[in-house]
Amino acid sequence: MNNQDLKKRQVVIADDDDDSREMLSFLLHEEGWDVIEAKDGKEALEKVVKYQPDLLILDNRMPEITGIEVYQYLQTKGINLAIVFATAYGEPEELVSSLGISHWVTKPYDILKLLDTIESAYANFFASH
Repeated sequence: MNNQDLKKRQVVIADDDDDSREMLSFLLHEEGWDVIEAKDGKEALEKVVKYQPDLLILDNRMPEITGIEVYQYLQTKGINLAIVFATAYGEPEELVSSLGISHWVTKPYDILKLLDTIESAYANFFASH
């Protein structure tokens, strides 16, 4: 077993809703992830650059910098990682597909769907990179 096998998968959870972020943090920690929390889009960008996580769970409606703006910034800088887009506002299929985002969930979370979407985003990203 090499060091990569021993490294925990790392996720940044970007959500301005404390309850939602803390619930996700607890859930993913229990699933074996190393969790880093971000309270807004600006903090999400800083933590993605600093920690280079495997996955970003990205709420859309955040103050100052939206999830879409975070995603677009990462794309322009060539920063690639698995992303799960989250929103509480409607069905985002058209929006996320127009941006090239393949994995998304709606709030309130269906926990089984959420975990399945996270695993799918992670697996698909690393299969293609």
